[in-house]
Amino acid sequence: MSYKTILVHTDPTPDCDRRLKLARRVAELFDGLVTGLGAEAFDPIAASGYAAADGAVIEAVRQRIALDLPAAERRFHDNMAGRKGDLWIACEDYPAKILALEARGSDLIIAGRPLHGAGPTFAAKPAELIMEAGGPVLLAADNDVSFSGERVIVAWKDSRESRRALADSLPFLMRAQSVVVLGVSGDANTVVDQGGMKDVVRRLSRHGVEAALEVVPRGKGTVADAIESTAIRHSADLIVTGAYGHSRLREWALGGVTEDFIAASSKFVLFSH
Repeated sequence: MSYKTILVHTDPTPDCDRRLKLARRVAELFDGLVTGLGAEAFDPIAASGYAAADGAVIEAVRQRIALDLPAAERRFHDNMAGRKGDLWIACEDYPAKILALEARGSDLIIAGRPLHGAGPTFAAKPAELIMEAGGPVLLAADNDVSFSGERVIVAWKDSRESRRALADSLPFLMRAQSVVVLGVSGDANTVVDQGGMKDVVRRLSRHGVEAALEVVPRGKGTVADAIESTAIRHSADLIVTGAYGHSRLREWALGGVTEDFIAASSKFVLFSH
């Protein structure tokens, strides 16, 4: 099992370089290819009653898309310079929608947190992408650190989402130097089912992954805080977690840990739903 096709959303902003570098790094680790996707949607604009003004706004949006997609392609090729076989796709549609569609031909999607105020017509909303893609989504860290994946924290909860995340992350786990299967208790007196976690450790050992088992209390912060603190203590740069949520009137209502890690993290986070 490996990641041979990596799909990454590409836009014309400098902030995009972070996820493009991550996509290239993962492709080099697994001898894979990168597919860059440029997508921006033309959203219908409510009429103001002034035909000239409406026409000017519509034309301005059209011109932005006409400029942005070629600029995104240039940024993609600049970041992939020297590589062979990588692909470029561009279309006029919602980024998260097209990324989820193109996931059918990809082993892994690389995404980032949109800049503050970026709407869904120009940026891929991570929550929507993670829930719709049907495969693993690797979210770039909120800093410029290079990805290594040598030390990994698997945030474990005995659920369908965690089991899916474990399977989807095997390529990373099998090359890591250190893997910790982590359970977080609600408080210092809560007992976590370590028997089930030992089953996970045994399963990983059959793939050549020598994982350690650890349980930490939630403490005064959130579960995400406890997971990230453990990652920092183990010098891990990758967190693997199931993504929890459900669709509510076409908007995703997320679980606490999922929402917290989508909002911010100093680590790279691999989500599976």
